[in-house]
Amino acid sequence: MAYAELRPLSGGPPVHFDAESDSGLMLGTVDGWYGTPSAKVDLTELSGGNGASAVSDKAILYSSRTVTLGVCASRDTYSELVGLIDSADALAEKLVTIEVDGGEGPTTATGYVQVEWGAGPMPTMNTGTITVVCPDPRRYGSVEHGVSLSPGGNSTGGLDLTDERLAFPLAWGAQAASRNVTTMHNAGTSTAYPTIRVQGGISDVVITNATTGEELTIPGYIGWQPIVLDSMTRTATIDGVDVTRRIGQRHFPTIAPGGDTTLALVCSGTNGAVRVTWHDTYI
Repeated sequence: MAYAELRPLSGGPPVHFDAESDSGLMLGTVDGWYGTPSAKVDLTELSGGNGASAVSDKAILYSSRTVTLGVCASRDTYSELVGLIDSADALAEKLVTIEVDGGEGPTTATGYVQVEWGAGPMPTMNTGTITVVCPDPRRYGSVEHGVSLSPGGNSTGGLDLTDERLAFPLAWGAQAASRNVTTMHNAGTSTAYPTIRVQGGISDVVITNATTGEELTIPGYIGWQPIVLDSMTRTATIDGVDVTRRIGQRHFPTIAPGGDTTLALVCSGTNGAVRVTWHDTYI
């Protein structure tokens, strides 16, 4: 069943609309959720020829996403109807996660809310418009994917040795691939930007993007207070404080739309943990 749900990031009850709602909040139309927002592309017209200069993929950017929900509130009594209207109005002055599922699976975005109702509520029903302006135009799969890389994978698994010589046929050992190497998949239509959380008493972390050969490095010691690496903003934080200066090589990994990215971890120490999370990403 198609639905739209608005959840305040700061906490509080969600507001749910669907086509056949027992709660009395019904969803009529959804505009601006699918398709792309307005493009932000600067074209330079050719003075001596037809058209404009060529544009690369990286130059194709989009404005914020504006989502408009056509809704209806209906209840048995006037006071109950006003209560429903107030529940939607309570979303004002809050950032919300909007989740929409048209039948193909839920996706989410984050924005602020504008609520408009009709000139005055009828005795038991009123129609309205809820607009959500999302500064980040991407839509994200509602399921967060996550994998863990273990520093222990650096010293276990790998090539098996016999009498300190290579033994043929070569055997890599199951732990090598499962502990410090992982492959991430993005089922969406836009580039996904993973978040990496590193902690636990390890040093000189090197996370290699095996797909490109590029490295993301954190020299020095990392204690139990996690350092969080954001591939979208290309920043590092500890407890919300920016520590990007600690990053060495800054090749933050991304996952191409419909593609895979393989990461490998190398570091000193065996007690830490590296957690990588991402969402399927759409535009």
